[in-house]
Amino acid sequence: MEKRLLLALALLLTLAGGASAQEPMLSIFKENYVAAGVPLNAKPDWDTNDASFQISVRFNAFPQFEGGKWDIFLGYSQLTVWDAFRPSNPFRSSIYAPGLYLYRAFGRDAYGVKSDLLIGAEHRSNGFASHDSRSLNFGFVAYTHRFGGCFTAQAAARFGVGSIGNDISLEMFDRYQGYLHFALCLHSRDRRFLASVSADPLFRGDIPANLGAELALRLSRTSDWFYLVARYHYGYDENQLDSATPGVFLKHMVRFGLAVQPSLLSHKLFF
Repeated sequence: MEKRLLLALALLLTLAGGASAQEPMLSIFKENYVAAGVPLNAKPDWDTNDASFQISVRFNAFPQFEGGKWDIFLGYSQLTVWDAFRPSNPFRSSIYAPGLYLYRAFGRDAYGVKSDLLIGAEHRSNGFASHDSRSLNFGFVAYTHRFGGCFTAQAAARFGVGSIGNDISLEMFDRYQGYLHFALCLHSRDRRFLASVSADPLFRGDIPANLGAELALRLSRTSDWFYLVARYHYGYDENQLDSATPGVFLKHMVRFGLAVQPSLLSHKLFF
């Protein structure tokens, strides 16, 4: 347990330099964070409190495309829900998400990229076998536009299939993941402060959408390093194992921790 957490923290430190304007071969893709907190839909105690961490890296495996209209890269993300306050069996579930991505920027100004398009194919699974297996295989298109220096909006659409156990099923999208994604981010011009909200509508099930929100404050005034974050999550999309099982556990959490932000706001807002 401790070794896995230390490895995650070490990787966050190693990748912090990837938030610079010039991307190295290995850099940050989505937000990397470690956060712990309490539930809002249950009494906080040793069983309901938890933590989560995400590791997300981008591997620029196709340098021959650099400088062209499109960047092509590989990505890998892992989101783990961690029962940090229990004495044993701490890692309840992980989502493993490798993918292939195409990125194109449209226009730049003093604040960076004005808008961009991210297209990709991604596989997400929980790594379990038999009836505990959950997976998603999908393509997506995500468009992000920045309005001035302080406001960014994103809209994305997914299309694909999922599986529950050995059965192909659209229920993973209909009830738990969603086909659409919307996000808004208010940020200072120097990106020291960020406030974002996101929603993934669900067409079936007992809630209208998976919801998220975050407040982030960069610790340093001069470098793009760690942020203090307060994160809010409501929905089913953190733990695939809880999907389509009796007594589905709806996550309704507020957590606090540290994060390393990607250099592009479009990647931070990306689902």
